[in-house]
Amino acid sequence: ATPVPAAAPQPADPAPAVAPAPVVDAAVQRAFDAARQALAAGRLDEAERGFRALAQSHPQLAGPHANLGLIHRRAGRLQASAQALEAAVRLSPQRAVYHHQLGITYRHLGEFAKARAAYEQAIALDPGYADAHLNLGILHDLYLGDAARALELYERYLELADGDATVAKWVADLRNRKPAPVAARAKEGP
Repeated sequence: ATPVPAAAPQPADPAPAVAPAPVVDAAVQRAFDAARQALAAGRLDEAERGFRALAQSHPQLAGPHANLGLIHRRAGRLQASAQALEAAVRLSPQRAVYHHQLGITYRHLGEFAKARAAYEQAIALDPGYADAHLNLGILHDLYLGDAARALELYERYLELADGDATVAKWVADLRNRKPAPVAARAKEGP
């Protein structure tokens, strides 16, 4: 997983509802950067210690919580991942990446309605967020059984991502799928 920035620079023309990222002092930024570098290098224990220390000393910063969520998910601690990412979303609800990452964790937990809501919020905050479209498409395709919606989302992802051979194959497969026979659908129930 890619580390989530502590306080990424805001776009040149942010939407009016987007609050500016909190300003952090240089020492806090250095500690965050060190933990982020440890995470990127795969030194999860070191990264977790660094982000945990920052989350305790600066609980108002969403970035350490978000990165702890990634670390927990990578380690298979899905409930802890959800809790950390939920904290990040509460602290910085305007960050689409936090909603997206929370959606991934919810999907892993089998909480598909929550995953859908998180992905949809990420897209509402950033309509050009390609990965959120892709993951929402996967959710609809594989977990919710809504091929038509999945197809729309995959096609939007392909537009945003400037193509992707694997997803293009999924789109072709979806277009070629035949609906299940009526008798098979009746056995599946409502």
